[in-house]
Amino acid sequence: MSLGVQTMNVCAMESTAATEVTLHTERAPIAQRAMLGAFTYGGIWRGIEPVLQLEADLGRRLDVVHWFTNWNQPYFPEMVALASTAGRKPLISWQPHEQSIADIAAGVYDQYILSWAEGVRTAGVVVYLRPFPEMNGDWVSWNGQPALFRAAWRRMAGIFELAGADNVKWVFSPNVTDTPRTEENRFEHYYPGPDVVDVLALDGYNWGTTREWTEWRSFEAVFRTGYDRIAALGDQGIWFAEMASSAEGGDKAAWVSDMLASTAFPRVEALIWFDEHKEADWRMVADDAVALAFRDGSRTADLAER
Repeated sequence: MSLGVQTMNVCAMESTAATEVTLHTERAPIAQRAMLGAFTYGGIWRGIEPVLQLEADLGRRLDVVHWFTNWNQPYFPEMVALASTAGRKPLISWQPHEQSIADIAAGVYDQYILSWAEGVRTAGVVVYLRPFPEMNGDWVSWNGQPALFRAAWRRMAGIFELAGADNVKWVFSPNVTDTPRTEENRFEHYYPGPDVVDVLALDGYNWGTTREWTEWRSFEAVFRTGYDRIAALGDQGIWFAEMASSAEGGDKAAWVSDMLASTAFPRVEALIWFDEHKEADWRMVADDAVALAFRDGSRTADLAER
């Protein structure tokens, strides 16, 4: 056998092995390949303690710590420092409840944005920013103006770039369902472009029978259509950045187990749970059975790393 043929055979075997590894990874349960994170009620605003308590209940360290802030708040370096201890990733939902998209796009808030950019630049860690979440839902003030939305996003990202805040990761996070369900309001129209979006994300909930117009839906049913749509926008990693299940109308523990065992969404890199008793009891440890489903089904993480 010639050297050329041998080389070709070796390359073919390496290619086959790489393909098998890729296929194995794609078919692996989501719990074995995706990060697990959470928004915990009051944390990280109340310090790291709510996060540590949830980790103790789950028997594992969280990979991502998520919190919300509005545009009346400054950048708090202390919160980012707390959230990023032990290798956790900080995820901040940045919501302009009193500031219009038009004004942001016009430069009215440039100095405020710059103050955040300078704070992120000196953080010493990667900071995941999730501005204007659920923009395709009519319950937020930044809904309904896709062109202005894109302009505001790109202006904001441009300020961070000029400030040298290259440790920011931008998270584009629509809801799984467009409301209203019109062509003009499809979340694809809000997408500001691959050069200013690092993570494609989705928000989705199993409301169960908590409302008269809702029904019990599996994890895969909640995210299937939205996943296919957002995956078509680019090749970035995908996060389910805000998600949970109620307990009304079905078996929440089984829902969690099915989620963690799912192989349906190969590009998903993180599951970020909304851990609060709010419209429903969304909590990860709402009862012993749900807590056990998370402990048994999720990847283990050494709490000693804290």
